[in-house]
Amino acid sequence: ASDQKTADDDYVLTDADHARFAGERERGLVSPGSQVLARKAASVPILEITSPKFTGTVARLVTVANGQRRKTRQAKRRRTLVGLAAPQIGESWRIILIDTKIDESRRHFGKLECIINPQVVWRSRETAEGREGCFSAGPVWGLVRRPVAVKISGYDTSGKEITRILEGFSARIACHEIDHLDGIRFPERITSDRKRHWVHTEELLDYPDQAKRWPRWCTLERWEEFKRTAR
Repeated sequence: ASDQKTADDDYVLTDADHARFAGERERGLVSPGSQVLARKAASVPILEITSPKFTGTVARLVTVANGQRRKTRQAKRRRTLVGLAAPQIGESWRIILIDTKIDESRRHFGKLECIINPQVVWRSRETAEGREGCFSAGPVWGLVRRPVAVKISGYDTSGKEITRILEGFSARIACHEIDHLDGIRFPERITSDRKRHWVHTEELLDYPDQAKRWPRWCTLERWEEFKRTAR
């Protein structure tokens, strides 16, 4: 019984976790327990893309994205967020921001591009497993298998139809964000509990190098319980 208690204690949110989640809410992100994250978002009417209602939503997305920053060694601040979907700020519309230039090292950030009503119209047969985390998943991280390339169609903020072919990390980001529009979060894409992990804030620097052998698994049941109780 004492061993089980110790194991359960490993899953209790730490002060650092609570502080990080509170900071994310202050920047405009909804709690992982918010019902908007579980709903399928509505398509934006094409003729209304340039209306104040939707330009305002895009502006909010950009503001929240640019608010997620960290100091570099040169004492400058740079964006750390590589993708964001409208439901994550409480807006149930099919609008995403994605960094179409970044690679998995995250050393060179590109400009966040807004795509409205995005659809994956083609995906490669080849897939790859990669590490993912999300502001909307709290302490849950994991290894997710995604296509290595995708073709996305949608509209830009002027209402012009666009297509993008994305590869590698950008393809992963696009799939992750479009999942948000369908009420799906990455822990639900993971079929093995061993690849779904519970990572405390103070462990985040260690996680990238240890992800493939992370000792603290997160069962699907624990993930569902976290969603039910997160505030």
